[in-house]
Amino acid sequence: MPGWNHLRQSRHERGYGRAWAKARTIALTRDLHLCQPCQRAGRTTPATEVDHITPKAKGGTDDLANLQSICSKCHAAKSAREAAEAQGRSLRTRTTFGLDGWPVWPEGR
Repeated sequence: MPGWNHLRQSRHERGYGRAWAKARTIALTRDLHLCQPCQRAGRTTPATEVDHITPKAKGGTDDLANLQSICSKCHAAKSAREAAEAQGRSLRTRTTFGLDGWPVWPEGR
């Protein structure tokens, strides 16, 4: 996968040089250093990272409209989903059980 083969490249070679550092600072300031996915879920969590909404591996850019401030927990989960998708697999969701002991399936299944 071209977008995921970055282990041997420096951050500058991957496109995370001075321009990225500036865009990262602007995005964090714009989002008040708060995790945007957590905010959408009704939680207030400090953001420690900046994420590409559309990954660079899928044609996403460093444009501010494609950047969001994000906490490390949300970023790790999003990255895991994207990596699984890139490898053609899906992440299993946790099964919950009703009072009758039978599994409760997520909506849309």
